[in-house]
Amino acid sequence: MNVHDSERIAGLMAREGYALVNDPMAADCVILNTCAVREKAEQKFYSDLGRFREIKESRPGFLLGVAGCVAQQEGARIQSRAPYVDFVFGTTNLRDLPRLLREAQEDHPAVETAFGEAGLAGLVPIRQSRFQAHVTIMHGCDRFCAFCVIPRLRGREHSRPPDEIEREVRDLAAAGYKEVTLLGQTVSSYGKGLHPAIDLAGLIERLHDIEGIARIRFVSPHPSDLTPRLVSCFRDLPKAARHIHLPLQSGSDRILRLMRRDYAYNEYREWIVSLRVQVPDITISTDLIAGFPGETPRDHEASVRALKEIRFDHLFAFKYSSRARTPALRLSGHVPEGLKEERLAELLSMQNPISLEMNSAWIGRIVSVLVEGEGKKGDGKLMGRTAGNHAVHLDGSRNLAGEMVQVRICKAGHHSLIGELAARRSGREMVAD
Repeated sequence: MNVHDSERIAGLMAREGYALVNDPMAADCVILNTCAVREKAEQKFYSDLGRFREIKESRPGFLLGVAGCVAQQEGARIQSRAPYVDFVFGTTNLRDLPRLLREAQEDHPAVETAFGEAGLAGLVPIRQSRFQAHVTIMHGCDRFCAFCVIPRLRGREHSRPPDEIEREVRDLAAAGYKEVTLLGQTVSSYGKGLHPAIDLAGLIERLHDIEGIARIRFVSPHPSDLTPRLVSCFRDLPKAARHIHLPLQSGSDRILRLMRRDYAYNEYREWIVSLRVQVPDITISTDLIAGFPGETPRDHEASVRALKEIRFDHLFAFKYSSRARTPALRLSGHVPEGLKEERLAELLSMQNPISLEMNSAWIGRIVSVLVEGEGKKGDGKLMGRTAGNHAVHLDGSRNLAGEMVQVRICKAGHHSLIGELAARRSGREMVAD
């Protein structure tokens, strides 16, 4: 979500006559788009903020702004702590950016964090990719999980009209984009309050027939919203990417209740079983929190057992991070930092061989890969992703970026696959449909 917000900020800045530069130290204006989901991200923001103080003091015309969740949470307190910040705007205030920028240029420090309509119509982002696009379909969250600050920083749920979303995706297809990822804080709640009624599955069905779009993804759903109709999208719609990120958070029913998650572990496991029965090749990833307040060794062991039983393809695990104004902060039995680190390490250690085994099952198979470009390892290999969201490294020409190619998987690692182009025609790589 923050990545796409940054793309929209870049688009607004372009309308004001600015152009992106690679080196922030050479910029005329820097906007730090912040995250407050975990304490580490917030700490990194304040560390980064301090780096720009010297630039601000040595270059009078340099402008410094703060956006996103920390901006929403702290508001004017950011400028009290760092008076050299010129403007601050919150999560629903993107449209206020041009006004705030002009006020800052006139040496009037400005803050806007009042919740408002986060309307996106007419906002043209500068996207990081030429063929993969994020599309926000809803804002906010009504879940109020005990550990999460998002409902207080992003507001209550509000869904975009499906006609508006469809127009955006059709425009993307016309511009050559091949993959869209539908975004929302709880994306599976899409449709609340819309008339006529529509849900996430209905939206995916509506977008599926848009010519030029080859894949549709969405992140991140809530487990309780895994309806039979949504499962049928994976099963019946070829463009629905066979991957789902379904946060479990804990394998302990007691901790799930403390977290204010509205499901029990056995319910979650049954949903996964049903999903795999209907969509055998689906890739499933999850989130787990280590050291939630009140977590006992027995609760932690339940999370370890969940990894063994469910066998996720990928795991994103984090230490519990206390967040202001969340119910979890008031719970007793906060786990010492060292113990949280031990439990996190055990979860990751348990998952690593499972991920390797799940990835190894793809060796010898031919899969469609959307090539994203040259990988980050600096070895000259291309990197792309399968429908199951596996990262695949392969040799090939750079001009394959943005193409869907057939790849034979040759080797597997814990976090990625290695493959080779499955067919060549007249010395050129054959692109799959």
